[in-house]
Amino acid sequence: MDDFSGLQKLMLPDAWQAQAITGLFTVPTRALANDKYAEWKARGWRVGITTGDVTIDPGAPVVVATLEAVQGLLTRGTDSAANEGEDIAGKNVESVKRAREPQAYQLLVIDEYQWIADEHRGNHYEGVIVALDPAVQLLMLSGAVANPEEVASWLQRLGRKAEVVRTLVRPVPLEEVDVDDLVRGLPKSIEGFWSKRVAGALREGLGPVLVFAPHRQDAERLAKQFARELPLSNPLTLTAEQEMVCGPQLTRLLRQRVAYHHSGLTYAQRAGVIEPLAKAGQLRAVVATLGLAAGINFSLRSVMITAASYRFDQLEHEIAPHDLLQMIGRAGRRGMDEVGYVLCSGSMPRMRRAAPLRLKRAEALPWAILLRELKKGGRTEEIAARVAARFFTDDPIVPGAEITAAREAGELPCRLRTDTGRARLVRRVREPFPGCADCGWREECFQLSPEPTLLWQWQRCGVLDRELALTPRGEIVAAFLGPEGLALAAALEDRRYPVADLIFDCANLFAGDRFAGTNPRRLGRLAAVCERAYRRLTIEGYLVEGLPPQYGFGGSDVVHALVVDGERARVIAAMPDAAGRGDIDRLMTEWRSLLRQIAGAPPITVAVNDTPGAASAAATRAKESASYLAERWDELRLLARQTLGGAKADTLPELPALTVEQRRPVNHHFFKTAPAVAAGR
Repeated sequence: MDDFSGLQKLMLPDAWQAQAITGLFTVPTRALANDKYAEWKARGWRVGITTGDVTIDPGAPVVVATLEAVQGLLTRGTDSAANEGEDIAGKNVESVKRAREPQAYQLLVIDEYQWIADEHRGNHYEGVIVALDPAVQLLMLSGAVANPEEVASWLQRLGRKAEVVRTLVRPVPLEEVDVDDLVRGLPKSIEGFWSKRVAGALREGLGPVLVFAPHRQDAERLAKQFARELPLSNPLTLTAEQEMVCGPQLTRLLRQRVAYHHSGLTYAQRAGVIEPLAKAGQLRAVVATLGLAAGINFSLRSVMITAASYRFDQLEHEIAPHDLLQMIGRAGRRGMDEVGYVLCSGSMPRMRRAAPLRLKRAEALPWAILLRELKKGGRTEEIAARVAARFFTDDPIVPGAEITAAREAGELPCRLRTDTGRARLVRRVREPFPGCADCGWREECFQLSPEPTLLWQWQRCGVLDRELALTPRGEIVAAFLGPEGLALAAALEDRRYPVADLIFDCANLFAGDRFAGTNPRRLGRLAAVCERAYRRLTIEGYLVEGLPPQYGFGGSDVVHALVVDGERARVIAAMPDAAGRGDIDRLMTEWRSLLRQIAGAPPITVAVNDTPGAASAAATRAKESASYLAERWDELRLLARQTLGGAKADTLPELPALTVEQRRPVNHHFFKTAPAVAAGR
């Protein structure tokens, strides 16, 4: 389970093929999946890939994937949008066939399992592990977890035989170097603070250098400064195809053997040019944002960190020790370097600050896994309590109906079925409920906690009805791992909201603040219907004041301009400063991935419960509303398939190849004869 090298042979596809084992090797990002797929394909292995937007050879002995894209292949008895969508769209039928066969995969590898703690996706990881078929062997890998024994205990509690395998031997040992000692005697033309330190490192044979900067603008500024100030005797020659992919600005930097790396770059720029050149040792300095630490398999001889904190959502955040561990872990190339170097300057982070993460679960709960269990039938209170007991925590998750579950449905005058609902009702000051005044259970209600709980939150956002039964809205929510279903259901319930508009507006669900420009993020019709439906409710991982956390205005306009108008050049020219071409590509990828999930989601099948004592007119309206929602949901699913049309999901973009010259070793010494690192060394 811990980071190791001794078990590498067990992970290799050729070993799996020899033993007729079919396995999924999951990674946290598409970039990592693409990188691993390309690496194994280059070795001649038969390997597939599934990342939500791409599915290639799903019948291979090993398939590299993002965990969310294949969760339906692994969890027991769940309806998977990730599986079904490809079938409905008429593509990748083999993947669906395999998904429906019992024990189609014998092994699941979760690389970088510390993502269980991620605030946005940790619940996805936890949910898959909780619901994983016991027949599937599980192998979890990480080099940044301090408490793997606790993870093993959790797995044992889930009924698995778990063993921790740990190694403290690093294939390439690390040394810390005070880079401030390396700047003496440099040419006066090198003026920049960090330029001097990179130049000193290159002079002493410590290059190439991976420099971490907190933001995109910093990365680009430093890269330009390095290219301008560091003398170079042998510029890099690029092919015409590489220059076309990179564009003029990046091409000028690459010729100086310098590059920047961040998510604003396109996939072709990052994976097709910068990363291959850096891995081949052609670049003397790469300036990357902090996301690179966990983004791809990418290392250089030395690592230098230029900031101890970064700014996010108008707040300054100190770089966490486990993130520092990931960053300095990029120093030293296996098979190329005998030692990796961590270059430190002044008050910048030192090696001693880096430490593995003490892993604990994220706050958000895996709704989809629980809701899909409810679809099978049974009492909601019992199902929620049973599943909640399996989560990665020693403190039991309280679903919120433990006391009330013992009461008969008509026993309480308020007819509330959650402990939280009762506790809040009896404490209401404005418009108090009349039945509370002389209720025999009044004192019991006062003893209950008014803190938000899962079942109460589900009722508040309409996923469950008053009797804790799954609603049609809840069935839509169950089709997605994240909050997308909440937004889609709210929009479909608004009869004035055209489905043809919603198909593009849903791109805003993961646009963030990249495309809003000077406008507030919370604009747009989809934002308005969410705020009306959820009354600015906040639920960890799902809603922030009524909106999905990653919602951002402007994404739908970009997608519409690209898909309908075909105006990519205009879109790129009009992009806000915060966005880049890579952001556009990622937005399109996420949007198409969501459409595939919508296209593959099952139809609404749950019926609306007749509440005892309810007026027949109200019950009729509720049934009509549910029927209308089901029709609109089917319309959206059909339109998603039609919009996807001939969008290819079985190929990766063609990437430029390195030339013979670009594969030859390069000496990055600043001077041909390198003097000693510092006096006395």
